[in-house]
Amino acid sequence: MLDKGSSLDSWLQYIASVHPREIELGLARTQSVACRLGISKPAPLVVTVAGTNGKGSCVRAMEAILQQSGYTTGAYTSPHIHQFNERIRIAGNPVDDQLVVNAFADIDVAREGESLSYFEFATLAALYLFSKSDVDVTLLEVGLGGRLDAVNIIDPDVSVIASIGIDHTDWLGEDIEAIAAEKAGIMRENTPIVFGGAVLPKAVSNAAKALSAPLYRQGYEFSHEDEGQSWCWQGKSASGESNVLSSLPIPALALPNVATALQALSLLPLELQQSNIVLALSVLRLAGRFDCRRDITSARTVIFDVAHNPDAMELLAANLLRYRQQNKGSGRVAVVFSAMADKDVRGMLRALESCVDIWYIAQVDQARSMAADKVAQTMKSVRISGEMPHYRLFDSVELAYSAACEQLEQEDIVLVTGSFFTVAAVYSLSEQV
Repeated sequence: MLDKGSSLDSWLQYIASVHPREIELGLARTQSVACRLGISKPAPLVVTVAGTNGKGSCVRAMEAILQQSGYTTGAYTSPHIHQFNERIRIAGNPVDDQLVVNAFADIDVAREGESLSYFEFATLAALYLFSKSDVDVTLLEVGLGGRLDAVNIIDPDVSVIASIGIDHTDWLGEDIEAIAAEKAGIMRENTPIVFGGAVLPKAVSNAAKALSAPLYRQGYEFSHEDEGQSWCWQGKSASGESNVLSSLPIPALALPNVATALQALSLLPLELQQSNIVLALSVLRLAGRFDCRRDITSARTVIFDVAHNPDAMELLAANLLRYRQQNKGSGRVAVVFSAMADKDVRGMLRALESCVDIWYIAQVDQARSMAADKVAQTMKSVRISGEMPHYRLFDSVELAYSAACEQLEQEDIVLVTGSFFTVAAVYSLSEQV
């Protein structure tokens, strides 16, 4: 049996082996262990964020603004790119290895033989550490769905659904309404719900009515307008008072997600000054979200994006178009692409095809990874243009990335995308610009 003297790597291997399934939705196991640990509400204020895309961006935006405004935050997100500690942040910083190990050890004792999945262990560790720290606001990102996700054992003061699209259909349902019903499970009676998507599913509006939960919709109760060099946000407070923030700096994250984050914050009983919001947005970024970096060896521009479904790829394509317009000296775009076989790879390729000149197709060392030749076959079946795009196949993301950085012209752009695993495989080979 492991103890508090064991390494974090040993504990991560252990918690991955405890439960027979990688994913098993349900709250009973997590709730029973949380009760034994005395975990109830991990902070005076809690915001829970669900959604198909944009969850991490919403959490990061709120975290940055709150920190700049003098509030201490606890933030839980998943998955991580480089280190597990990225998932649990206190005061904006990943927690130390020993704190995570201590939490895992206490959880292992408290579970009394109860089987917990890797994600349930991680969630309980975050909640346990937040509850033992003097944080003002806890920001919790749902892992999968909402209703039966381990994060949902906590009652939030504000619920957020960043967006709803088709993803994880084996677990959440085959259509938007079924998926929306699962994500609406984070809502609570008389508790505000912020919806950041473009189209509101009936399942969300019906749940809000049934729970008498005030609903704040993007484009209605709150909105944003891109003004070129700056942008403007308009929203409402919990009392119904209109708020306007103008001349905001354009952040490195998608404006709809940042606008959603601002609306969620405006519903909390906190004092937020525009000057602090401006400072936070001016340096706001999130690893792996249209993350422009530089390859350490070749010094060429590399963009990392963890997009892993068609909706996210469409946003990536739009961001890439804007980037190329702003940087008129940029050349071709070469994508290092690898995806999981249980994703809508056809839809992902279709969304990105018109933006890419050369494909470096690879696969990651994961059982779920789609083989590179299968990706190429899928690409052939979704051709939009009459001519098949140029592509090469590689056994690993590392080999594909190295080839792209070595073989392209200096003005060309390397894009790494398709999954968190794809980005994580080579992210450390780059540096921040």
